[in-house]
Amino acid sequence: MIASPAPPAPSPWRTRWFFVCPVDRLAEDDCHVTVDLPELSITLQNFRGTLEGFRNVCSHQQLPLRPAGFGRGPLTCQSHRWTYNHEGVPVGIPDDDVMVDIGLEQRLMLRLRPIGVAAIAGAVFARVEDDGSLPDAQWLADAELDGATQRQAVTRRLASGSPPPAEGTTLGNLSIDLLGDFALLGWVVPHGKTAVEATVALYALPEAPDAVPAEVQARYDAAAEGLEQAARVKPS
Repeated sequence: MIASPAPPAPSPWRTRWFFVCPVDRLAEDDCHVTVDLPELSITLQNFRGTLEGFRNVCSHQQLPLRPAGFGRGPLTCQSHRWTYNHEGVPVGIPDDDVMVDIGLEQRLMLRLRPIGVAAIAGAVFARVEDDGSLPDAQWLADAELDGATQRQAVTRRLASGSPPPAEGTTLGNLSIDLLGDFALLGWVVPHGKTAVEATVALYALPEAPDAVPAEVQARYDAAAEGLEQAARVKPS
């Protein structure tokens, strides 16, 4: 008897904490970001100052809630307009839907599946298989990203497996190069099974001057141009 092949190991994007974005990208109420991991999709949202995350699957008909990327608005499914609260419970069902009159018990059974979300020292992390742990990101406190604001950024799509597109101290899919009152960030997040969205961003720390020093601007320009060049390379 021929043994069945072992199932493939889960993607590390599913089983580990990973950097999603700087916290300022989700700082305002109803700001959200959706990431298409290799095996599934997740969405994170600011609910009146609290970050929550769920698998990006509507419990109505198992369709994607949102497309990948950033946005702002209620947690509402793009297909049939079901709206969910901070606990993932459907609280808004269109009047013409056959399930509009379902009770609380049924709504609780249709709750979205949560994921782990952590905001640490100005950085947002996610973990699909939440085990109650926290990301190992203590060194981020030295970067002083809390209160930092984005000055410039560029995002391009690269082949899956590409490293963070900036030099510096690296934690998983994030790298940070501290430049005095500024920080040069580079990170990648999945875009499906075969690509990543790579970003180079220049952040001003809370005490940074309005003008970007020439040497800092040059470091950002070099990293951004490197990302642009990488994006122009066609996969072999």
